Amino acid sequence: MLLLPFGFGCDIFQTREPEQPTQNTSTFDQPITPETVLRNFQYAIQEYNIDNYMRCFVDPAFRSFDFISSQEVRANFASVFDQWNLESERRYFQNLGTPVDGTPLLTFSSQQIMSVSSDSVTYNMNYLLFFPHRKVNTPTVVQGNMQLSLKVDLQHRWSIYRWEDFKTTTDSTWSILKAVLSG
Repeated sequence: MLLLPFGFGCDIFQTREPEQPTQNTSTFDQPITPETVLRNFQYAIQEYNIDNYMRCFVDPAFRSFDFISSQEVRANFASVFDQWNLESERRYFQNLGTPVDGTPLLTFSSQQIMSVSSDSVTYNMNYLLFFPHRKVNTPTVVQGNMQLSLKVDLQHRWSIYRWEDFKTTTDSTWSILKAVLSG
């Protein structure tokens, strides 16, 4: 009888409309294999997710990160790449800006494993990156060859600790994007 007055006039047991999520969903799987890191890397670019992009790289408490630019870009931007680190990587990716007029896409081809051990692997592969940005006089499509070296850390997570970029065509490489958008 005491509960009877509380049950009338209140809709406490009615379902309500669900709220919209406050954040965009993202695709990121635990990097328990090197292949998962490569997929996470592609999704981070496709979804323009800076946090997931950075999660693909080595934890600086575990090991340093090295990016070796393509030779022709390094000749013109040596000072940019002499001090390249993970913060440079973050800044470049942020400076790309939100994609416009399309979805970014990163594809790999001719993928080969160059070396492998129980705790490291190096991939050699051609890449094609399409990123529809608003930057003037900066390519939206780059391609080349990359060697990505990955290592497993103490928490058994794989990550990229070394990235070498090579020119394969007359087109621009990823290095030019990094050089132009680093500041």
